[in-house]
Amino acid sequence: MSSKLLLLLLQLSLTLLSLPLSLVSAFTMSSNPTARHPHCDLPGDPSLILQTNVDLGDKKAEIMKELSALVAKSLGKPESYVAISITDNASMLFGGSDAPLALGCLYSLGSINMENNGKVQAGVTDALEAFGVAENRIYINFFDVPRENVGWNRATFAG
Repeated sequence: MSSKLLLLLLQLSLTLLSLPLSLVSAFTMSSNPTARHPHCDLPGDPSLILQTNVDLGDKKAEIMKELSALVAKSLGKPESYVAISITDNASMLFGGSDAPLALGCLYSLGSINMENNGKVQAGVTDALEAFGVAENRIYINFFDVPRENVGWNRATFAG
């Protein structure tokens, strides 16, 4: 190996040592296609998307925060990874009736199971009860999403 090439490799090594770890990981991943993305082992992204035909008024932000904490606790995930979206005043029918109702989807990387789903269903019901939404008019679909099907920060959670 030539001395110029050795010097270049030494300079590159020293440069990499002075970079933040996140940049080093990104650099080495691009040169190593089998390397795992640094976000592969993060807990994932539980997302609750909820629609209702009732007006939540000035309580909407409070309910969103309550549901964020509920999803985190019920699924055992850090709240910093929880996303909540609520659309109120939506045009909706359930069973041919426009009586107060809610439809939702909860997506998560793991932690979707009967016990956790029941906790979320009960918590959403509790949150919407004060707005006249009966427990038999709330549908939530629960999805355990494969890591390769969830994207964040320019990559998927699979790498």
